[in-house]
Amino acid sequence: MCIGAPAVVLDVDYENMIASVDYGDGIPRTVIIGILDQIIKRGELVIVHAGVIVSKITEEELIEQVEFFRELLGEDIQLTQIYRQLIETHRKITQAVKDHN
Repeated sequence: MCIGAPAVVLDVDYENMIASVDYGDGIPRTVIIGILDQIIKRGELVIVHAGVIVSKITEEELIEQVEFFRELLGEDIQLTQIYRQLIETHRKITQAVKDHN
């Protein structure tokens, strides 16, 4: 079974249909934009599967995932720390975008 991983969009290149994302570890990675019916913007949370953005996700949905993994696996696991970092990065970029506009 394969699952998608949440990531925050750092930059978007629609000309080449790619985006730079952070999975919460601070390392930018290039992925393909696979959803054509929605505009992907800097700071948004997305689900990436096999190097392709397959959907958007809200902060609330990501928090639900954090809570699920915390209940299932315990409080002090690296996965929940990575998810928290994702949320923090998402909030910083979203605020910077709002401040710029």
